[in-house]
Amino acid sequence: MDRETVKRIVDEARAEEANLVVWDRRDTFTVEPKAEISAEDEYLKVRMEDGKATVYVEYDCIYKLVVEKDRAGGRSGARAGFSAASS
Repeated sequence: MDRETVKRIVDEARAEEANLVVWDRRDTFTVEPKAEISAEDEYLKVRMEDGKATVYVEYDCIYKLVVEKDRAGGRSGARAGFSAASS
C-alpha cells in the first residue's frame, strides 16, 4: 500500500474519531482514536495511548486498512475498508 493512501485513511479515521484496523502479513490490530498515528516515509508509526508501545508497519506489509465507526448499542460499527492489490 502506498504512503498517500495510508495517510488519507489515517486522516479519515482521525476526522471520524474512529478505530483504524490494520492487517499486515503477520497480524491484525486495532488502533484506537486516542493513539498517535503518523505516516512516515517508509512505514506507518503507531504510538499506543499509554506510550508504552510503538508499532512500526512497513507500507509493503499492509494489505488492508479499515476505518471502524462505532454505533450505539455496543455492536460493531460500520466498516469502510481499503485493500492493496498485489501484482
